[in-house]
Amino acid sequence: MKPRNLLTKIVTVILFSLLILSFAVWGIGDIFRGGGQSLMIAEIGDTGIDQREYTEAVANEIGSISRQIGTPLTIEQARAFGIPQQVLSRLISRAVLDELATRMSLLVTEDQMRGQIFENPAFQGATGRFDQNRFAQALSYANLTEQRYLSVMSSEIMRRQLTAAATESAVAPQSLAEQLLSYRGERRVGDYLIVANDSFGDLGDPDAMALQETYDAAGGSFMTPAYKSISLAVLSLSEAAKGIAISDERVEEAFEARKDELSTPERRTILQAVLPDQAAAQALADRLSEGADFTSAVEEATGRGPVDLGTVAQTELLPQLGEAVFALEATGPSAPIQSPLGWHVVMVTAIEPGEEASLEASREDLRNVLAEAEAVDVVIGLANQFDDALAGGASLEDVASRLNLTLRSIPNIDRQARDPEDNLVEGLPSISEFLGVLNATQPGDTSLLTETLDGDYFIIRVDGETPAKRKSLVEVSDDVAELWRVAEGIRLAEEKATALAERLKSGEDFAELAATEGLELSQTQPITRFESDPERTPAAALSQQLFEIDTGEVTTVATANNHIVVKLKEILEPDSAGRDAQLAEIEQQLTASLQNDIFQQFLGALQQEFDVTVNQRLIDQVLAEF
Repeated sequence: MKPRNLLTKIVTVILFSLLILSFAVWGIGDIFRGGGQSLMIAEIGDTGIDQREYTEAVANEIGSISRQIGTPLTIEQARAFGIPQQVLSRLISRAVLDELATRMSLLVTEDQMRGQIFENPAFQGATGRFDQNRFAQALSYANLTEQRYLSVMSSEIMRRQLTAAATESAVAPQSLAEQLLSYRGERRVGDYLIVANDSFGDLGDPDAMALQETYDAAGGSFMTPAYKSISLAVLSLSEAAKGIAISDERVEEAFEARKDELSTPERRTILQAVLPDQAAAQALADRLSEGADFTSAVEEATGRGPVDLGTVAQTELLPQLGEAVFALEATGPSAPIQSPLGWHVVMVTAIEPGEEASLEASREDLRNVLAEAEAVDVVIGLANQFDDALAGGASLEDVASRLNLTLRSIPNIDRQARDPEDNLVEGLPSISEFLGVLNATQPGDTSLLTETLDGDYFIIRVDGETPAKRKSLVEVSDDVAELWRVAEGIRLAEEKATALAERLKSGEDFAELAATEGLELSQTQPITRFESDPERTPAAALSQQLFEIDTGEVTTVATANNHIVVKLKEILEPDSAGRDAQLAEIEQQLTASLQNDIFQQFLGALQQEFDVTVNQRLIDQVLAEF
């Protein structure tokens, strides 16, 4: 995937995420039947989901998840995670609503469309108002025509209308919210002491039998990684660029074309007040010229504080505003300025001088940029030759020799691209793509030629594999001994905590018991069953355990580093502070959950009524091409 295409997909996802409001639907019922020869992935009445739409949606989803986890997701992994099925479910849900809108002859008015566009933050400029240039730029990046965008938005508006009609009347009962608030908000206080696992001093060394038992019980804890021996060939964009000569004339032409882009514009930090008319603006300007504080004067004149426009270049402001602001010779207030939005008075609080680019400072960077631009075609050409030669039966060595590439041998590399000394192997392609290919390629196999996000290509052959093996006890005896000491500390702490709990249950006073044992008696803050703040409770597990016992009862809680003996002191009602806001939030959450359930049932009924059919054969063909 080319960097340009990737940018386009990312912008498309961001743009659509600002527009689309819909329920996530997982599972589409028993709707699969009949393959057919249609190019439609699915048909819902007269509405269809075509092959291109499904392919792009699956690719976008896989790409998004791959970026989140930092490694490319193969189609096999995607299918194992159910991603194609989830994508199909969402597309069918949308198509079902589209079909219903068509049958009901729903329309979206121009005023609705205009309102959606003007209110979209993606299309607003520095003033917070709709910016036609930003709108056009966003559509250009997303490869959308204005007509296509309006069509998509119209469909989304109708889907939202149908969703609202089916669900808005469903409201969760207040009594249920009150019960949930009581459950969540109940608070408890406990007295506790901590027996640390490492509080038993020097435990010495285990005897031979204990050492062997610890080693045996550790199972696979003392394993060497599995290593692959691979051959690696890389078609590097930067290496190809080194062989491309760029003349001084081309560098100078590029500099002239990009001079403004390479230069740093002057930027100014601006506070702004917008006044209803010229007289009000002049009155404010007069007060400022007399030395009045800008913020206070604006609050008195408008009833609200000034708007902070941040640090901006002239091109980021309205033309009239930008020209006047950047004509000021120093920081300070401006005279009244008129723009299509009204009358402005601004305060320039800081000025960052601009810097004009010079040819000499930019020469080498431009030469490298031009060389890399030409290298893209060179590398793509080499990649095509590489693929053709391999398809013709040539070996990796033959192809590398023919194309004058270095075929690198890496004798030992593990799943994380590390060598036996646990160092990351140097000189590898983009690690996110490389690891996916390395771990998916089996011994004796050669991977496909793979493109990285940087524009490079690489291919690997796994020549052999050294399986993971368990280290001998002799090799890891020190580590095993330390593991025994840790386990022994845990055992002793558990035994002591259990014994102390039994003494409390028999009637001993908690404070006296703690003092006798040289332990500190502490008390939790009033905590809920979900409390995890270490300043309020020593462990989240203790918070949960307190809600399993009655007042006066004792229990123990094990954590990673200690054992806790706790006694429930008292039970408190939910805090009344902010109760109304909490209750409203819970009602909102319950209502959203209820509406989502209703919406899924609504969709299920529509799918049955509209006779949804899915072309499974075509789906399999599409996924086989990934």
